Amino acid sequence: MAKDIKHLVVLMLENRSFDHMLGFLQSSSYQIDGLTGNETNPDSAGTQIKVSNDARYVGDLKNDPGHDFISVNEQIFGNSQGTGNGPYMQGFVRSYEAQTGNVANSHRVMKCFRPGRLPALTTLAKEFAVCDRWFASVPGPTLPNRAFVYGATSQGRVNMSPNYLSLKTIFEKLTEHGVSSKIYYTDWTFAIGVKHIGIDNPTKYFRFYDDFKNDCKKNKLPAYSFIEPRYYDLARKGVTSPASDQHPDHNVFNGEKLIKEVYDAVKKNKDTWESTILVITYDEHGGLFDHVRPPSAVPPGDGDSPTPLFKFDRLGVRVPAVIVSPYIPKGTIVHDVFDHTSVIATARKLFLAGKPNTWLTERDRNANTFEACLTLATPRTDKPSIPEPSGSAETMAAAASTKSQATKSNGDRKLSELQQVGLVQMISLETQKAKKNSQSPTIVPKTEQEAAKYLQEVQARLKLGTPAKK
Repeated sequence: MAKDIKHLVVLMLENRSFDHMLGFLQSSSYQIDGLTGNETNPDSAGTQIKVSNDARYVGDLKNDPGHDFISVNEQIFGNSQGTGNGPYMQGFVRSYEAQTGNVANSHRVMKCFRPGRLPALTTLAKEFAVCDRWFASVPGPTLPNRAFVYGATSQGRVNMSPNYLSLKTIFEKLTEHGVSSKIYYTDWTFAIGVKHIGIDNPTKYFRFYDDFKNDCKKNKLPAYSFIEPRYYDLARKGVTSPASDQHPDHNVFNGEKLIKEVYDAVKKNKDTWESTILVITYDEHGGLFDHVRPPSAVPPGDGDSPTPLFKFDRLGVRVPAVIVSPYIPKGTIVHDVFDHTSVIATARKLFLAGKPNTWLTERDRNANTFEACLTLATPRTDKPSIPEPSGSAETMAAAASTKSQATKSNGDRKLSELQQVGLVQMISLETQKAKKNSQSPTIVPKTEQEAAKYLQEVQARLKLGTPAKK
């Protein structure tokens, strides 16, 4: 159905593994590679800790699980070197103890969601297509993985260095051939640190998230849309805007609301709905349990990581991935191996077919594409609705707590490593582009609430996300 597809929309959330979010969907009638309920990991005392289906929206992961390169090696291989012959995927609990400092609390990393608690993600998975072999591009943290979904490389890095000024991305490739693309964001996007996009052409590529809903309504989406969630809780002037990225320990309920909003926006206009592929996925697993060992990978071909040594020849841990289109039969399960560069490869196949040399690196040149799951000759006429979450008591509490969440829970919370990087990038951008008053130096925010307010203010000063006037 590639000839009927005019829009590819990608929503990428934060730091959750496939088993953590979708593993308990597995059943005799829905045979994904998920959980039986008997999977275990040993703690430091040697006790085998079994997976459970009682994960909460917020509160389980107050200590952010380790997801740096060394921690991921420990989770997969049981050692920091990333070597050995197994058993594999047995180091999650012991890795988390390094963050909690407490044996009992380390068990929480094995908590997973029962399906009814995530109605948006699980309904779309069962109504359309779920990919149970979609892996993070790098066995490491957010920035190198988001670099891969943008540019099919992390330029030899597996750490949280924000230096991606020279990264060439799929957005430029599409522009070179006259194909439109946009990044819809709220408070931060990885592209802020990419020179061609964030520094040189923000008004060309950036739009605010509300613009996405309007563009869907009017059937004016670009060919390629990338949606970023909200990364910082914000409460200001009586309005609360909670983070929706689902990064631990942000409230998962708010990410569910975002998934539903995006899906509802796409299906609202018939022409938009029947010409769009929507992909919902996560940048990396965030240190949370998954039972599937990551496979080997094609290196990008632009250099290894010297410290720590890594050849980019294997993928990161499995993440949730759902593909939505009216051309997909209900209950489709895709077992092909994907990583984030499959987004780039599919965009190239949809919009740049027949053009020479459209790949960015060897990774996306060799990546599997996912449009083949659109097997129906005509679009489905049904548009499945997303029900309210089950477990009403906690759901209601989560919804009620959203109002006070930013001010009470996160107002004085220290910034996560990702939030610190996002702040550094935005301060750097403002320094380069704004005419600063030397008598009013930038006051570097110290808490999530301060950072959220600063980001909102700098967006207004630099008019980020606002189209350039003709």
